[in-house]
Amino acid sequence: MKSLHLNILKLMDSIINKIAANIHDFSVSDQAFTRCRKLNPTDLIKLILNMGAGSLNSEIFHAFPDVNSRMTASAFEQQKAKLKPECFKEIMLELSRANDALQLLDNKYLVAAIDGSDFDQPFNPKSENIFQGKDGRRYCQVHVNALYDVLNKLYLDLIFQPRQKMDEREAALAMLKNLAQREKDFIVLMDRGYSSFNLIENCNRLKHCHYVIRTKTGYGGIKEIAAMSDNEYDIDLSCKVTSLHRYYMTHKDTEKFLHLILHPKHHHKTAFSKYTKDQRWDFGNICNVNFRVCKFRINSPGSDDEWEVLITNLDRDEFPLARMKEIYHLRWGIETSFRELKYDLSGVQFHSKKDQFVYMELYAHFAMYNAVSLSVIASPKPYSQGKYQYQIDFKMACCVWRRYFNISDNSDVIFTQLLLDMAFYLTPIRPGRKDKRNLKAKLVVGFPYRLAA
Repeated sequence: MKSLHLNILKLMDSIINKIAANIHDFSVSDQAFTRCRKLNPTDLIKLILNMGAGSLNSEIFHAFPDVNSRMTASAFEQQKAKLKPECFKEIMLELSRANDALQLLDNKYLVAAIDGSDFDQPFNPKSENIFQGKDGRRYCQVHVNALYDVLNKLYLDLIFQPRQKMDEREAALAMLKNLAQREKDFIVLMDRGYSSFNLIENCNRLKHCHYVIRTKTGYGGIKEIAAMSDNEYDIDLSCKVTSLHRYYMTHKDTEKFLHLILHPKHHHKTAFSKYTKDQRWDFGNICNVNFRVCKFRINSPGSDDEWEVLITNLDRDEFPLARMKEIYHLRWGIETSFRELKYDLSGVQFHSKKDQFVYMELYAHFAMYNAVSLSVIASPKPYSQGKYQYQIDFKMACCVWRRYFNISDNSDVIFTQLLLDMAFYLTPIRPGRKDKRNLKAKLVVGFPYRLAA
């Protein structure tokens, strides 16, 4: 077994105790938590963190098997209303900084991915997250923008937005600026929806920031890239970007790489479609945006998505074209993490319809993801001489973690047993699989239909 540099159970308890000792920093009122209640701040935080897919009463029952210490669902809700959601974000951030032996690419770069995912919450007519679908029905949906460490499987930052008003590029820029404050080199991987001159130029000027952004190869993409023939490319491109309509109209026929953003017909708008390109421009009237373009084949000739194009500022000698393919493939880790968080950790099963309570549970689920991930990293590495290499089953790791987190004992002996229990449940690693994604709309499971077990 690995030498354990920290006991994650003990670490989690220390973080919770630290927050409980400063609970007024995370309370909605100075008068909150001033009286002695059956449910104290420490137990309240642990209960919210450990919630799964069960009904509210069943979650309370499992957390407090002693009837004398158990409270009603109403009492729990009243105590929960005193907490700010940021309490659980702080726990997530503390856990993301807990691993002092992070895996780095080439022992130099932290590799992060940025993406967004929608979470359906129980319908609330007073919610700020009301969203009207294509069928005309109204839903409540939160868009979660996440910054994820793909090598260490940890969430580093989160920004919540109403689905109807989401701005993924704005959120990405805010998270990148926070990450740059760590004063360490990082590579950030982003999908096609993030490609914009404004974000590229911000990344170019951001210290320690290296980016790999997938971009469109045809209609809707950068015109110079769309005009490329069906061959592999690894070239440097410089685009002259202007927000001056008169300058653009005067020079567009003589300057080959000239682009106009924020066209005057859009200036009066206060809101844009998520498909509108370059909604924001942070630089002067005229600016040269420089980047490297990598184009390569990913599928057989004639198939859909035959070619892939990446925009980057990574050094060509350090990251040649063949390696760029491998680097971008790492981005898939954040897609897998969303699935694990939603369904293995029951991240889509909320126990309230109020917005603040939904945000609270979301932060709690992401914090628990980091805790389980850190424990998986510390677990014994599965050994195999067979056809497949094996990894710990994350779903069962979540189940094991919940059981031990509910125990008051956080000794090293108990944590070692937790790791051994996790290592008992393995699943084979099958590299190179390309199963088609069957995307289906999934509605919220109503409160009366939750598990009672």
